[in-house]
Amino acid sequence: MHQPVDGLVCTRITIDSDSQTLSLLWNDGHLCIFPLDGLRRACPCAGCQGHEKMHELPDPEIFRVPALMRWEKVKAEIAGSVGLRLHWDDGHNSGIYTWKRLRAMCPSD
Repeated sequence: MHQPVDGLVCTRITIDSDSQTLSLLWNDGHLCIFPLDGLRRACPCAGCQGHEKMHELPDPEIFRVPALMRWEKVKAEIAGSVGLRLHWDDGHNSGIYTWKRLRAMCPSD
């Protein structure tokens, strides 16, 4: 469990390599389902977004465009109370997706 964001807590994290999704279930019952390739392209680190854009939310279209790559070995790691660090097949793992960012980027909204 992590620190709540505006009273919201992520209670379940599921990575499904068959469906190429990462799902987050929140304590209010809301389910966010992200396409893995969209999340990789939305990596918030400075190396991926540049220092000037790393705090901006990505264009929601990033989750609707066809995948460029299939991800087979993605791993999620809780990054303290801050958020989620994803370890990608390409070796990248420096982006921390904050809980607030993940909820705000939810493609299901």
